Amino acid sequence: MLKSCSRAPVRVDPAGGGTDAPPFSVEQGGTVINFAINRHVFASVDRLAAGNGVTIYSEDLQIGVTADKVSGLPKGRLDFLQAFVRRLVPEDESILLVTESDVPAGAGLGGSGALGVAVVAALDHAFGQKRTPIETARIANEIERKDLGYPGGSQDSFAAAFGGINKLDYAKGGGVAHRALKLSNDTLMELEYNSLVIYTSEAHVSGNIHQDILDSYGMKDSKTFTAMLSLRDAANSMAMALECGDMEGYINNLNLSCESLYLLHTSCDSIAHRKYCRDLEEHILGRKTCGAGGGGGMVVYTRSGHRRTCILRARELGGEVWPVTLDFNGVVSWPEKSTSKDLFEKIKSSCR
Repeated sequence: MLKSCSRAPVRVDPAGGGTDAPPFSVEQGGTVINFAINRHVFASVDRLAAGNGVTIYSEDLQIGVTADKVSGLPKGRLDFLQAFVRRLVPEDESILLVTESDVPAGAGLGGSGALGVAVVAALDHAFGQKRTPIETARIANEIERKDLGYPGGSQDSFAAAFGGINKLDYAKGGGVAHRALKLSNDTLMELEYNSLVIYTSEAHVSGNIHQDILDSYGMKDSKTFTAMLSLRDAANSMAMALECGDMEGYINNLNLSCESLYLLHTSCDSIAHRKYCRDLEEHILGRKTCGAGGGGGMVVYTRSGHRRTCILRARELGGEVWPVTLDFNGVVSWPEKSTSKDLFEKIKSSCR
């Protein structure tokens, strides 16, 4: 029997990140601009003969968990992946689920959201379930937010499911509308060429930061609410700029989004990112910390003729530099040769 494999892209969020999360998104309405990039998370599912149990393994963490059946999975190890198995795998099924990622944890690129989408897609492929991209995004986000209780929004799931450059509008009272932005080919090439993701190795824990923002949001005289409004406005302005080919407008809103992000909560700020920006100032026109902030990756927009110099300088500072190319496919699935019995037994024994 063939195993089912899937791949989902991570994302850069140049504007509006944070306004997709309740209570702001529900009370005020939010807007996010993000684009999926060619760095991915992967999942594979082998359906096994009855009696082989359930095994979940993370290649990145080099840890796993195994049990005779779904309900017997012990909590406290790979709980994120377990939640998807508990929701989507029938109790009497035996499977092997393996995951891996192109990006480090805490990079601020929506890796956990993309992982959830990839796992849903791999399990759906294995069990013959058909879902649209929006259905895949919604169930992946629902498991993360409701089943696991993790705070945050849904932009990561949508970027991973759809790919491309997205505008997400969150309506007051709930609900989200997705629209793919339409850029001219010249604008798209310019955006890709001049954009770089720099990973500073200062990983963050987005769930903790989302909780900080949530706590601050309800406090009297908090700057969080005003910063949220600024982030939403910047996202709407950025969408117009990109579709008009106005890269100066894009850059201005990228910088505004970064400063507004830092005002959400002190934990969103990043000393390391500020230092990188000072040292790279002569080479970049715009920058923004990715995701919830507090470290990890940041996206920069280079000055004309400075791209290569910026890459070299960022590496001198100790950063990993990833040139940006966009993924317009979103999550994809395919069949592959099944995991060998020897490898399965090796993985399973390492989980004990």
